[in-house]
Amino acid sequence: MCRMFFKCSLEPTNLNYDILKEFVKTCHWRYFRKYDILGHHGLGWGFAFLSEEDNRLVVKRDITPIYHADWKNLSNIKTRFLLVHARKTLPWKKSFSNIHPIDIKKEYLITHNGIIKKFLTKELTNPKLNKIYKETDLDTRKYLCSIIDEIQKSNSLKISLETIFKNIEIGAGANAFLFNSQICNVITNHKANFNGRHHTLFINKNNNSILVSTTPLTAHAIEIPNYALIQIDLNDLNLNMVKLEF
Repeated sequence: MCRMFFKCSLEPTNLNYDILKEFVKTCHWRYFRKYDILGHHGLGWGFAFLSEEDNRLVVKRDITPIYHADWKNLSNIKTRFLLVHARKTLPWKKSFSNIHPIDIKKEYLITHNGIIKKFLTKELTNPKLNKIYKETDLDTRKYLCSIIDEIQKSNSLKISLETIFKNIEIGAGANAFLFNSQICNVITNHKANFNGRHHTLFINKNNNSILVSTTPLTAHAIEIPNYALIQIDLNDLNLNMVKLEF
């Protein structure tokens, strides 16, 4: 399963280096054993953050293994929002264009944790989205196209997700962070199995910050219920959680 986390705060801060180290450890089960080449998450990683100067969303991607990253420099970024995703896929599917965050130059970007096995064969309403949807072989990109197409029909995000979830078949799950420079939406829809602790998402909230991750990175993190949508306003950290019905 892919690994991902984000932290948002009221004021620009540097992410604690210890949290970054904990995240890296979750990305490689033999992290302290010379970076075994068959490790979990060696097929690219990406991150996004809000620029302190102009509040612009900056996105970076790297095809090298995440456990070779320069984490000390990443921890020097001062920002109100930092999101990181480490990709796990089959080695022959390694591709720079498929490193998350996935951006199709529309309303949102997305990072995804899980596998969506089957999408409904249909024509999307928006021709540009439909072209991307038909041509891509990445489930996450199809997922993003589907969400934005439903939203553009004047549906709320909740209704859009419920419509999509009625018509797809998930493998491991469709957990996602759907975000832009104003909001980050946390979506949970996953199967429960023997590896379920990596299919869930966890949240830790205090008065000044929110941390959401695929594995607990702090002692006070609590598991987010399945079939949930949490919408976090990045300007004031106002949080709204609803249950998805489908």
